[in-house]
Order: sequence, then C-alpha cells, then structure tokens
Amino acid sequence: MSQKKNGARLRLDRTVLLGIVFGVLFLLGVAAFVICIWYMNTYDLEFKELLYTIVSPLKGTGESTIALIVSSCLPWVLAAAAVYIAAAVFLIRKKDRFRLLRRIGAAFCAAVFVSSLIFAVYALRLPGYIETISQKTTLYEDYYVDPDTVSITADGETKNLIYIYMESMETTYASEEVGGAQPENNYLPNLTEMAKEGISFTDKAEGLLGGFHTPNGTTWTMAALLATTSGIPFSFPIGGDGQNYMSKHEYFAPGLTALGDILEEKGYTQEFLCGSNATFGGRRNYFTQHGNYAIFDLYTARETGYVAEDYHDGWWGYEDMYLYEIAKDRLTELAAGDQPFNFTMLTVDTHHVDGNRCDICKWEYSTRLENVVSCADRQVAEFVDWCMEQDFYEDSVIIVSGDHPRMDTRLVSEVDYYDRTIYNCFFNSAAEPEGKTTERIFTSMDMFPTILSAMGFLIEGERLGLGVNMFSGDATLAETLGYDYLNGEIAKHSAYYIREFS
Repeated sequence: MSQKKNGARLRLDRTVLLGIVFGVLFLLGVAAFVICIWYMNTYDLEFKELLYTIVSPLKGTGESTIALIVSSCLPWVLAAAAVYIAAAVFLIRKKDRFRLLRRIGAAFCAAVFVSSLIFAVYALRLPGYIETISQKTTLYEDYYVDPDTVSITADGETKNLIYIYMESMETTYASEEVGGAQPENNYLPNLTEMAKEGISFTDKAEGLLGGFHTPNGTTWTMAALLATTSGIPFSFPIGGDGQNYMSKHEYFAPGLTALGDILEEKGYTQEFLCGSNATFGGRRNYFTQHGNYAIFDLYTARETGYVAEDYHDGWWGYEDMYLYEIAKDRLTELAAGDQPFNFTMLTVDTHHVDGNRCDICKWEYSTRLENVVSCADRQVAEFVDWCMEQDFYEDSVIIVSGDHPRMDTRLVSEVDYYDRTIYNCFFNSAAEPEGKTTERIFTSMDMFPTILSAMGFLIEGERLGLGVNMFSGDATLAETLGYDYLNGEIAKHSAYYIREFS
C-alpha cells in the first residue's frame, strides 16, 4: 500500500514539474508573440538599429518607453498565465483521467514556444541582416576621403557654429501642400517658413519642404550624430575584443577624424548640450574623445540648479523648455570668451513613443504627438529668433536639422521610408550655394563637409568622409552611385572600416 502511495506521489510530483516546465515555455512563447506584435505595430526598424540600441549603454534610457512596453504587453502575458494555471491545476487534479489531454497540452506549449521563436526571427528582420553582413564591400577604399589627407583652410574669419539637432524631426510632419505627408494639418509652420528664409537643401521641387535621406547605420541618434559630423555611418561590429566595439566603449572610433577634431585643432571651444544622460548610446565618449567637448546633460543641470537635484520628467531627463533656457545661458557665456565656439545641442521631447508633452505644450490637435511636434516647432523658432537678436549672431552660423526619422510609426505609418527625409536649414552661412538646392539626393553624411563650408572653411576637393559639400553643387555619392546601391553597400561588412576607424 505504501509503495502505491509513493508511486502515485512520484507521478504527481513529476506531473507538477512537467507542468511548470511547459508552463514556462508557453509563457515565454506568448511573451515573445505579444512583444513582437507590439514592436511591429509600433516601430519601423531594421534589426541592426534594434541590435545597437539593445547593446548600447542603457544609462539614460527613457523610463516612459520601458513603462509603455510593460503596460502594453504584460496584461496579455498575465491573462495567458491565468488560463494556463487554471487548465494545469484542473488536469493535474484529475490525475490519469486526462493523460492524453495533458500530452496534447504539453505539445501545444512546446509548439507555441518554437513558433514564437520563428515568428520573432522574421518580425525582427533578422534574415536580411544576416544576408547583408555576410557580404563585403570596398565602398570606403573607393570613396572615403580622410579629412587628414586634404586641406581644410579658411579664407578670412570663420564663424561660430550653433547646431540644433531636433530629435526625430522629419519633413513628413508638414502638410502635403508644402511638401510633407500630412493630409490636412501642417505641424511645422515655423520650420516651413524658416526653410524659406534660410538655406535648406531638399529632395523636393522648388518651394516644397524636403531634406536628406538616412541610409543604413544613420537611423538612430548616436549613428546620426556620427554620420553628420564624420561622414560615415555607424557600422561597428557587435562584440569582439576591440576597444571601440559596442561591448566596451572605452574608446570611440580612435582612428576617426571628425568635426570636433578639426575644430579643436582650429582653436574652437566646444560644448554639447542634451536633456538626458549623455552617456546613453556612447554620446559622451564620442564628443569628449573627438573634440574635447564640455558636456552639459541631465546631471549637469541638476548640479547647476537648473532643475531639482532629483528631477526627472519620467521621459529621458528634462524637457526642451529647460533645454532652451540653458542653451541661452551657455551661448552667452561662450560668446563672452576669446575663442570661436561650436555649441551643439540635441532636443528630446519628440522622441518615440508619442513624444513628451511639457507644461508649455498647447492642446490644439487630437493626439499627443501632434501637439508635441507643434510645440517643438514653436520652441525652436523662438530660440532661433533669440539667437538672431544677440551680438554673437553676426559671427555665427545656425544650423537646424533633425537627426533621424522617428522610430515609431505615429504620423508616418502610411509613408514610404525613403520619403521620410530629415529637416535641415542654415542661417547666416558663410557659403552660398553654387548649384541647385532643390531636387537633390543626399544623405546625413553629406552634412559633415557642408557644416564646415557654412562656417567659412574651404575644403580641398569638396569631399570629406563619404560626404560632399552641398554648397559646392557637386554630385553626392547617392546621386552618383544611386541611393539604393549606396544604402546596400553601407550595410555590408567592410574590413577597411574596422581597420581604420576602430
């Protein structure tokens, strides 16, 4: 009798253990399905972009983004857990009466887990990523121009640089009437007018708002900052023992000569301002190691009293309404110095998902992002107007541009990715366009030599990195090679890139 009880208890314990194992597999599968479906409905990202974001230093990650993922996916997982637990308890209590049904359930749980992995592979676009990185390119051997090998000089005084990067600022937020993609409202009325008043290079016909394209390796913030200030995409490998690789981050592209390096050599004082933790994504390392920029970020704002010591907006750090006030003070101090300066700043309120609505945002439209974009448009216009009223403006060039297309699909879900171009506008440029500014096919990498030209520098050959000075009128690589070809080559593995820049 005792042996029968022990045998029954052993079978029960084994059944419970298997129930837990298959339950874990089932819930992992459900979680993978739910997260992938949410990801596909929310974002339009290639696997490379997602991968670099995941392995980047996570300090400074937006809390609201993480909270949104949890709040969107957790209820489904909890519901699946409740159903599974109820079914498992029922089947275990019935002991041998439903043995076949338990086996079917176990097979179903395993199938859910395996199919979720297969679904995730395709949802994250992993096959395309593997295909491209397995191919090799000689793009850099053939076309890269090392800034150290060409003459970069000045014919007279060069200008200070005020560069305003606007997070996820696409021209698609404007109305179709002026060149954007919105059927009714123009959420960028000020930026639209600014493009007419300044110099704006566009892919559209004359009178229409447009901008530059973002090929592979330039479609997230750190990659965009790298591309526009060095003329190369972000194509560093994942892992490995090189100190530049994303797994270590001690040195950021030590073999690269970037805008900051050039301006430091020319005697410029340089500063980078952002409303989050500058460490995120490698920004602090990049700017401090390529130009010795002073960094003013969330922690600096706390230390200097611009925000409370424990302030955090629940988003990325502090809102743009504080950022612009800090920028005014920093510019005033820099202008009082004896050296020319490069002041680069990055806004954050328009970041995915849905943007961050601050206290000065009006509620004029039906969705949060519409109002956030409109507020960002208004704030940057007011800031540029302030700059134009200052004594330092006469000796400064102001560049307003986006960094990359927005990562979620709000406001742009029906727009082809190629048509989601990035805003750019130059005020008080030392250079004038020698060719046409309209119907140009150009990329974020072309901004590198164009920035220097706008400051008054003369560039031997008009090319730096993979970029072409847009003021020169010369054809860009995207125009010479074709955008699709250039984009495809950038995605491939380059031994030159690893050897020279790492």
